[in-house]
Amino acid sequence: MGKGKFFFKRIVVSCVFLMSGCTEYNDPDDPKTSEEQVSVYNEQLVSPPETSNTPLLTLEDMLGAIDVQQALAQAAADDDAEALALWQEALLSAADQVNLAPNERSLITGRQGLKYLEFQGMKTNYQAAFERVFLEFEDVSKVYENYPAFKNLHERSMALVKQRDELVAKVASQLKEDGYDGDEVAEARRQWQNFFLSESSTN
Repeated sequence: MGKGKFFFKRIVVSCVFLMSGCTEYNDPDDPKTSEEQVSVYNEQLVSPPETSNTPLLTLEDMLGAIDVQQALAQAAADDDAEALALWQEALLSAADQVNLAPNERSLITGRQGLKYLEFQGMKTNYQAAFERVFLEFEDVSKVYENYPAFKNLHERSMALVKQRDELVAKVASQLKEDGYDGDEVAEARRQWQNFFLSESSTN
């Protein structure tokens, strides 16, 4: 799959960039509660020296923690205001421990901060939903209907869908020229899926 691999490489790199916020969901049967998750998160933080005011982490670092991403995504999916408030409290406490910059701390403070955290969870869910239909060559319009707030991501993801389909068509054409005995499009899609999964796992 020499030529196909070259084509696929470009689309995977682009999609991984779009999906940089994606995360796996917690097992719904996992007995760990939100309170326990918050406790684990707080225990993992290292308190900064009292004499230092230099931020040890950015807000991006904090929100990029797997436990935080998963929890916010689940809270947004469940419309769980209590869980969002719980994590807001934990993040504000963590912000104090790591001397988070005041302008970043303000983003997660108060009622507007709750909306911001919910938005982060919704974005993770959108990206996960898009990645699934993107990989399976399903209709992405349903994802757009469920997440109308992400119009800017809709435009970017549609560009990826178009690029994916063009690259698959090129590989299918190459397979036909090489005398492939079977459904060239189905085989090109299968190769693309395998390559996408292998590349995504290394990023």
